[in-house]
Amino acid sequence: MKPSELTCSAAAPLAWGRHAIMAPVMDQSEKTALESEREIFWGLLAALETKLYNFLLRASNYSEESADLYQEVVLRAWKHFQSFDRGRSFAAWIFAIAHNEIRGHFNRRRRERVVVPMAELPRELAAAPPDADVALVLEAASRLPDRQREVFFLFYHNRFSVAEVAAVCGLSQGNVKFILNRGREAVRLALEAGHEK
Repeated sequence: MKPSELTCSAAAPLAWGRHAIMAPVMDQSEKTALESEREIFWGLLAALETKLYNFLLRASNYSEESADLYQEVVLRAWKHFQSFDRGRSFAAWIFAIAHNEIRGHFNRRRRERVVVPMAELPRELAAAPPDADVALVLEAASRLPDRQREVFFLFYHNRFSVAEVAAVCGLSQGNVKFILNRGREAVRLALEAGHEK
């Protein structure tokens, strides 16, 4: 039974200010079903927490609002969990929600966008890359346009397949490949330009 299908067997009065309101009272089977849904949701999310947060951090270009974005993604996912098709990949589903939140973030902040160099990030957010070459690639990738940066990090950092990136971003697989090629080329040119200096 899904939370949206729960019916209440009774209603109990609650005080809200000076007004009495009726709040639904669930019987034991309804409480058990809701608790079961919560356990499933939080179990699936636990395996992806770090990956999801890091994706939002990078896709938002290390915005101070990345923690708020993460919270919003989790709340939206829980709100719509009853509509999640259990035959689909939970990772692709929740990253699609994250993708939509990132798009909304950039639509709201289009004029205020600030790029923070990776060297200026707090150490706990930007773990030291294994070597200098990786740091250069990450620095170059952080300067990609929004869509390219998102696709680049989903594919290379989060290790999603082209098909999964397409599902997350609502793009065709051919379009994802095109964006990846443009992103790789932009990173290559940035690395070459930096190397020549």
